[in-house]
Amino acid sequence: MTSRKQRSTGHAAPKPTADEFLASRERLNRASADFLKIDLQTALTFLHIARHTTDVARQERNREAARRAYDTVVKLMKRVKLNADDTRTIVLGLEQLKSELQELGEVF
Repeated sequence: MTSRKQRSTGHAAPKPTADEFLASRERLNRASADFLKIDLQTALTFLHIARHTTDVARQERNREAARRAYDTVVKLMKRVKLNADDTRTIVLGLEQLKSELQELGEVF
């Protein structure tokens, strides 16, 4: 009977090189920065809907979704290495989002 370790030896994927690892990490970081920007745009869309609806429940639901997105971006941006353009875009988006949330009664 062969051991589990002996059976799997010839089927393992090759280990990535340092360059491949760094490239993979950079792609993940880029995707993370893009996610933060998309999440901000989604939150602003929720606020737009909240502002233009007469349905109080819908307004509240969309305001809450925008606030959750705000909190998520603030939390996650600390884990992402952002370039200067991404930092500026995200900070300005957060400022706009916070201001509009406050106009709708959100307390920070």
